[in-house]
Amino acid sequence: MTIAENLADLMASVVANEDFTEAVMQLSDKTRLCFWHRVGERGAKSVGPEGQEEQGGLADGILKQIKMFRLNSKHLDIEFEDGSRWDQPVPLAEDP
Repeated sequence: MTIAENLADLMASVVANEDFTEAVMQLSDKTRLCFWHRVGERGAKSVGPEGQEEQGGLADGILKQIKMFRLNSKHLDIEFEDGSRWDQPVPLAEDP
């Protein structure tokens, strides 16, 4: 199984902010992958479940295997160390 296939199996949800500069992907263990891509700034981090943000969990394992990513209004495109890709449109987060 590729890393991209593994991610697809583990992903519970993914949403982006209104201007598609940030996206949050929640995994089945409630850990999150947080992506940001603005002019001159690109990064990703793993965050544990709410109240336990320092825990790595599944998100930390996936993060360590990311080679490159792009986030824009068309998609979140993640390339992994094994050469596989997760490339999907990302819906906007709903207003609270």
